Amino acid sequence: MSKTTPEGAVTRAIRDILDAMDIYHWKVYQTLGSAPGIADILGIYDSRLLAIEVKAPGKKVKEDSAQQRFLDNVSDRGGIAFEADSIEALKAGFAKYGYTLPLLL
Repeated sequence: MSKTTPEGAVTRAIRDILDAMDIYHWKVYQTLGSAPGIADILGIYDSRLLAIEVKAPGKKVKEDSAQQRFLDNVSDRGGIAFEADSIEALKAGFAKYGYTLPLLL
C-alpha cells in the first residue's frame, strides 16, 4: 500500500477542483528531456496556458530556481502561472490573474 505524500495530497485536491471546474489539465512527471523546472500541473484555462507548481503545505518555490524561471516564462508570455501549497493558494493564484473560483470552494 502506497503512502500519499503531503505534496501528493495537495496535488490531488487541486486536480479534483480543476476537474470540477472542467478545466483541461494534466499532471506532469519530470523525466529526461523535460523542460527544466516544468510545473507539476499544466492545462488550458480561458485560452491560456495554465502552469501550477504544487508544493507541500508551508513550502515555497525557491526564488532563483528552475521552477521559478519556468513560472516566470509562462506568465511573461501571457499564461497563468503560480505555485500552490493549499486550496487557498490555488484561489489566490487564480485571483492574481483576475479569476474567481466558484464560491463552493
